[in-house]
Amino acid sequence: MITALVAWALLSASPLPAGGAVRQVAALSVAPDPAAGYRPVLKIGEVLGDPALEEAARSGLPLRVRLRVELWRDGFFDSLEGSRTQSFVLFHQPLEERFAVRIQSERHTELRSYGTFAAARAALESTFALDLRPSREGRYYYTAVLELETLSLSDLEELERWLKGELQPAMSGEGSVPGAVGQGMKRLLIRVLGLPARRFEARSGWFRID
Repeated sequence: MITALVAWALLSASPLPAGGAVRQVAALSVAPDPAAGYRPVLKIGEVLGDPALEEAARSGLPLRVRLRVELWRDGFFDSLEGSRTQSFVLFHQPLEERFAVRIQSERHTELRSYGTFAAARAALESTFALDLRPSREGRYYYTAVLELETLSLSDLEELERWLKGELQPAMSGEGSVPGAVGQGMKRLLIRVLGLPARRFEARSGWFRID
């Protein structure tokens, strides 16, 4: 019953057009910083500009942003010289009526709180310098990948448990199935599960270490 409801919602949802309201050209860029030992500097653009993403966060679904930067040494066969990852989770705190951003890297985790979605969004759509740089001579370049998702496997499992809880009163005769499912299904499934995952890629120009 639960699986059928989730499948129905997935089929009923209306996915956004490819790319949504995000301008892919400005979504992500990466460049070396000569003044800092050619560390990569990432600029994240308007990846959260779609109003549906804010609605998803307010509905209780976390927005996950994953970054991966790789340093490549140019040659006959390009070689991977190092990589760094960083992730962000933006979620709503309904009791406080605030939004939080959890920042997690390979070395530390940090939680920041913001009064509005716009402020939390601005914390993500920013510039970041990562601790990665060449260690020998050669010609190099950076690549960067940003993945944005609104739903993971664990979220689906949580959703199924939530739906079971919603259905229990109806099944025991204390309420109707439409009343038990209607609001949650319409708000959380139709509006949220239809949001597509998004992936952005960027590459820097070549630079040389002598």
